[in-house]
Amino acid sequence: MIIGILSDTHGNITRTEAALSALQSVPVEQIIHCGDLGSEEIVTLLFEQQENGIPVTAVVGNVDEWNPDIILYAKKLGLPLSRTATLQLDGITAAVCHGHHAQSMEALLNTPGVRIVFTGHTHIPRDEQIGATRILNPGALHRAEVPGYALFDTTSQTWTRTPLRL
Repeated sequence: MIIGILSDTHGNITRTEAALSALQSVPVEQIIHCGDLGSEEIVTLLFEQQENGIPVTAVVGNVDEWNPDIILYAKKLGLPLSRTATLQLDGITAAVCHGHHAQSMEALLNTPGVRIVFTGHTHIPRDEQIGATRILNPGALHRAEVPGYALFDTTSQTWTRTPLRL
C-alpha cells in the first residue's frame, strides 16, 4: 500500500492542489495530513479525495486549533479532525499527530504496538527511529525551504520525500 503524506499546508491551495495531483498519479491508496491545514478550502480538497475513494486521515495542528470553524467544517463534511489518530496500514499500527503537543507525541511513542508516528509542525523532513517507533515528518507545503510531500510504502517500509514541482 502506498500512503501519501502531507503536512503544514497552512491554507496554501495552489501547493496543496499540486501535491494532491502528484499523489493521484502514483496512485496512493491512503492520504494522511499531519495538521495545520489552515483553511476550509484545504478541508474541502481532502474531502474530495475521500469522495473519490481515497481514505483520508487528518489531524489538527496548532494553527487549526486557533480556528474552530475549520474543525466544525471538517466534521460537517465527514472528515473529523482530532489531536491524534491511530490507524492500521497493512497490519502496521500507525499514529498521526501534528507534533506541537509534547505530551501527545510522548504518549504515542509509548503506546504499545505503534510502530510509526506521522507528524508535522517543524516544516523540516524527518525520518528517525526512537526505540521501536519510527517518526516520519514529510516537511511542509508552506513556509518550507523546499516544499514537499512524502510517500510511504507499507510493503517495503520505504519512505520517500518528494519536492513539490509547480
